[in-house]
Order: sequence, then structure tokens, then C-alpha cells
Amino acid sequence: MNQIKLRKIEILKMPESTKMQFTIIIPTYNRGDIAINTLRVLQDQSSNNFQVIVVDQSEVIFDEIKDFRTNSYHYQYLHIDLPSLPNARNVGIANTDTEFAIFLDDDCIPDANIVQSYQAIFNEVEPNTVLIAGRVIEEDSNIFRERADLVGGFVTRYGKTLKNFDTDRSGFCEWAPGGNFCVRTAAYKEVGGFDLNFIGTAVMEDSDFGYSISHLGYEVKYDPRPSMVHLRIPSGGLRQQNPARAMEYRAHNSVYFFRKHGLKKYLPLVGAYTLAIAIKEWIKGNYNSSGIYYSFSGF
Repeated sequence: MNQIKLRKIEILKMPESTKMQFTIIIPTYNRGDIAINTLRVLQDQSSNNFQVIVVDQSEVIFDEIKDFRTNSYHYQYLHIDLPSLPNARNVGIANTDTEFAIFLDDDCIPDANIVQSYQAIFNEVEPNTVLIAGRVIEEDSNIFRERADLVGGFVTRYGKTLKNFDTDRSGFCEWAPGGNFCVRTAAYKEVGGFDLNFIGTAVMEDSDFGYSISHLGYEVKYDPRPSMVHLRIPSGGLRQQNPARAMEYRAHNSVYFFRKHGLKKYLPLVGAYTLAIAIKEWIKGNYNSSGIYYSFSGF
């Protein structure tokens, strides 16, 4: 993509003795019993300069998360009917007026210094760096550390998202992981929030958000200090009962991403890549041949 002239915005850095205000936003869907554990872990934060909003999209409300109370932070519970991860993020932002918003997955163990770490980073970076990607640790998995030479997240010209969000190095990148990032709320609102056109499992919605931030002249940076352990609970969330249907969402969202960001010339590569994934998963027996149909349908 063409080089974008960085926008200069006037935001005074606060001294270390001055507290900055954060809201932690946690979308959840059909796993309140898991999200309640994340809320309990957050009671042990080294900083008390934050509040927590849970945006619940579940069909059946889990009373324990709805009625959760703690003396460690202010807690707000919101329930919405539309099961959409991008929409849940936007609802969370609409219900806070803090300068910064931290987004966490509902199935994670945040580091006890995660709020304090984000505060330190935003005191260090230039004002035009408005989106910080945090560290995502998954035991027995390389999903978030695909390539050792990378720092953060990038998108290939054929639609694969490459990432290394589990490294000790820091640096600028293209996008932040949806399960652990912090953003200036003013920039979030300026970009229009997360795009609701990313459907189903919302794959590539976080990549799109990073690209949209960059189009405004801002920067995205990965830093390993604000870390969390992702549990990857195999139930709930926006997973589908029919795994093959995920190929439809993947193909649709990939095409939409490339069209939105002026990269239509790469769509033949995107189509070939998504079809290759569908065939590979079919051969491996992860789903039947309907995955190939859904890949065409989504494209």
C-alpha cells in the first residue's frame, strides 16, 4: 500500500504520577460461566485506574455474570440481542467516556499488570500511535506465533493473516489481536468502530480495524508488556455447529476486506487461497465437501 502521511494530533502525555483512565471491554456469547472467571482475575490488577464493561450477547443470561459485584473496580453489565462481535465492541465503546479502552477475550487470564502496562506504553509512544497490540500466550499452540521473524500482525496479498503476538520484541505492525489490545477511544470513534459487515465468526475484523486506523494516518504497535493467557475454550463464542459454514464467513470477509481497502486486484489470489483451505480441510476430514460449496458461496 502507498505510504500514508502520519497525522499529527495534540495529546499531552500525562506524567507518571497522574492516573489515566481505562475501560476494559469484554464481549461474551453463551459462556458466562467462563467470563466470570476473567472478571474474578481482574480483581488482582496492580492498578485500580479502570472499570469493566461486559457486553453479553447470549440467548440465556447467566445470572452470576449479570449480578457480579466487586470492590476492586466499577462493573457494568450490558445485554444485547444481536450476536455480533464487531457490534459488541462498538456497544462497549458507546457506553464509556474514558480516554482508553482495553479489549479482552472472555476466556483469558490477564496479567496482573495489564492495565499498568498499557498506561506506561501510552506515556512512551508518540501521540499518533493510537492502537497497541498486546501479547497473547497460548500453551501448546503456535497460532499467535506463526513466524519468528514477525512482530505483530500483517495481511498477505492472498488473504492470510500472519501474526506473532507472542514475542519479546516490540515494533510497528498492521493490526492488533481482537482478544488483547488497547486503543484511544477518540481514534476508535473517528474510524467508525468495528465494521459490522464482517459476518459470522468475524474473521479479519481486527485486521480491518488496524488498516482503517492506518488510513487515518495513525500507527499500530505491538508491545509484549500487556500480556494475557488465552485459554481458547472449545465451546461458546461465535463458533458454528457446522464447521464447514466457517468457510463461507472466511471467504466473504476476505473479499470484503480486499475490496474495502482498494486491493481488488488481489481477489483471484484470495479466491484460490480460500478454496485451497476448504479442499485441505475436507481432505483432512475436518468437514465434508460442503466446505468447498460454502467457500464459493462466501466468495
